[in-house]
Amino acid sequence: MPRFKVALIANDIHPVPDWVYEKFRKEDIDFVFHNCHSREELEKYASDADVIFISSARGGLVIEENMDIFKKAVCVIKGGSGTDNIDRKACTEKGIIIAHTPEDPTEPASDHFIAMLFSAVRQIANQDRLVRKGIWDSKAAMPFGLLTGADVGIIGFGRIGRKIIEKLSGFKMNIRVFDPNVSNEDILQVGAKKVSMEELLKRSRYVMVACPLLEETHNLIGEKQLKMMRKDAILVNVARAGIVDEDSLKHALREKWISAAAIDVLGEHPLKEGNEWLEFENVTFSPHIAGYSGDYPDEIFRTPVEVILDIARGKMPPWIVNRECKASDFIA
Repeated sequence: MPRFKVALIANDIHPVPDWVYEKFRKEDIDFVFHNCHSREELEKYASDADVIFISSARGGLVIEENMDIFKKAVCVIKGGSGTDNIDRKACTEKGIIIAHTPEDPTEPASDHFIAMLFSAVRQIANQDRLVRKGIWDSKAAMPFGLLTGADVGIIGFGRIGRKIIEKLSGFKMNIRVFDPNVSNEDILQVGAKKVSMEELLKRSRYVMVACPLLEETHNLIGEKQLKMMRKDAILVNVARAGIVDEDSLKHALREKWISAAAIDVLGEHPLKEGNEWLEFENVTFSPHIAGYSGDYPDEIFRTPVEVILDIARGKMPPWIVNRECKASDFIA
């Protein structure tokens, strides 16, 4: 009988810890790692894999035109929360479960949301740049406003959105939430108020995008929505590129429809010399680092590896994205 096989096919930047190889070896699981970029590579490394493992936001692999390659796969698992780089419809039709580990990034990502908001409001990045240039001028980059008592809007009331509200509780903020999939009672329980998108945008000084990238949230924030926002508003996106239309956001910042933005996710990166984004002094950037903590890189692999080991033992993964999928008989 062939050994149970796991193929890590997309892991562009994270070093795989030695303990990962050792853990799979002890369980007599065949583990292969190769960053695949073509059908040929997928066929070579993953055609006979029982589990497809992805630890990257890179797409173009588990898509409809490649599904014929995965002859044995019962599950594709994405480390972290977002699974927008996996073709849900194609996997479901083939009977492949899509699993993820959404609890992993909750603490660090909610921390980072708040750090980005605070940095943008207090203009920390601008002040740092000025000081390094020898400019010691308290008026050169004045804070945009107060955090205590501020009107805050959070788009998305998932694990991270809830945790942000919990962590901001000491600032006595007026927090409004837009999430059509959550009841008003659930939101009231954490001291926030459920509102429409329009009300949230019109009344919030600080708007935080904390929803997943789905078909219905693609370009959720565009020109129309940005024009609704207060002129003193600051937009924070630490969720996914694609939720905020970047061209519209650039226009809004140039025309001063809003005051500033803080961004952890961009459609194209890294920002090369001459990139238009580098012209904006009223934008605070970070390099898609929200989900990381000081336990890197172990944190990237710990939960996905445990989930994969359970799958190998015949257990259903705890967090399934495509629950409409009829699971393979392989999984009990």
